[in-house]
Amino acid sequence: MYQKIEIITTVLHQQSAIKAIDSFLYAKELIHAPITVAEFYESCKDYPILFVKDAGGIWNAIAMLGYKEGNNLFIDAKGAWEKNRYIPAFIRRYPFVFALKPGTNELALAFDVTCKSDKSVDMERSFFDENAKVTPFMQGVVDFLTQFQSDAKATSEFIKQLEGWGLLEAKSANIMTSSGEPFSVDGFYIVNEDKLKHLSKKKQEELHAKNVIPLITAHLISLSNVQRLGNK
Repeated sequence: MYQKIEIITTVLHQQSAIKAIDSFLYAKELIHAPITVAEFYESCKDYPILFVKDAGGIWNAIAMLGYKEGNNLFIDAKGAWEKNRYIPAFIRRYPFVFALKPGTNELALAFDVTCKSDKSVDMERSFFDENAKVTPFMQGVVDFLTQFQSDAKATSEFIKQLEGWGLLEAKSANIMTSSGEPFSVDGFYIVNEDKLKHLSKKKQEELHAKNVIPLITAHLISLSNVQRLGNK
């Protein structure tokens, strides 16, 4: 989604602002998006929620938005997201993102410079006020990204716990389009319902103690959305 990331500083962006983002075309080629546990209950109504592990061994949950490379099924040609569908926070945070400061392990607020505007044009979305303090708009952005970061960490830990309980299984999905064209999607994991049913009493107590049953249920409910993607 991001074309050119730049860390926001008072030196470079004292007079900068962000253009109004009135289209989701920036996410038109995104066929899945990371989501957090805070989004499971809304996401499960519209998208399959799947689990994936990256090259570094970090677990993520994703909302499946399409099955054909480069085609997000929920965004039309004009960039409008399908009405009454949940939009993942990962996508809503654009054009902002946390990025590592060069040569450090410290995160800093950054943005896609292709969306930059001037304070004189978009004052309500300016980065800093006349005293070089962050504006209420920017504070809202920071709060949103900070919460997303925290929720993402909790999500990774939740999935790692599912792995520890032995509940995850590698899976693939076969999707048939309305025109009869088959597609296969693989490389993801789901909760094995049979293993869930036959957990030891101790593990069942752990699940309830950690209050993860509702999250697992949302995930399992969401799987019925896989074939619905093919019908779109």
